[in-house]
Amino acid sequence: MTLPAWREEAIAKSHGRQSFDCGDPAMNDFFRRYARQSHEQNASKTFCAIDASTPNRVLGFYTVAPSSVAHAGVPASMTKGLTQHEVPGFKLARIATDVSVAGHGLGGQLLVAAALRCLRIASEAGGVLLIIDAKGERAAQWYASYGAEPLENHPFTLVMPLATFAADLKTKGLL
Repeated sequence: MTLPAWREEAIAKSHGRQSFDCGDPAMNDFFRRYARQSHEQNASKTFCAIDASTPNRVLGFYTVAPSSVAHAGVPASMTKGLTQHEVPGFKLARIATDVSVAGHGLGGQLLVAAALRCLRIASEAGGVLLIIDAKGERAAQWYASYGAEPLENHPFTLVMPLATFAADLKTKGLL
């Protein structure tokens, strides 16, 4: 199977959330019951990868929100030149792909889409990090494979400079 063509949309009532299954009951529950409410209340924002040929089929999603982390816990290479205050950024609270497309690269594409969205917002509101809440060891390793580093004493909270994404996206002509 190849990954179907998809487009990104803000979560909506029309999206088939009940049929989405990423294999993690807690993640499925969040997506089905809470993601749209949080989106509409501006607590966080969820964006879906929608199958281009089946408009209500959700292939994956990510959820982001403004956030910050303590300066002291962030790797020094990421705080050079910043004041000793909280380091601003965007929390990647959740990212998941449907089991039907798992292993075909959609997760990485969603990570890039989330970073691109955060970069656009950061250009107007500020923010230097993508702050990642990994939901376990396997997820933390997956994020680390993209260059994310764990916070000191918090192995499942990882950070990655938005500048790293910006450089990569510029190289690929996407920014």
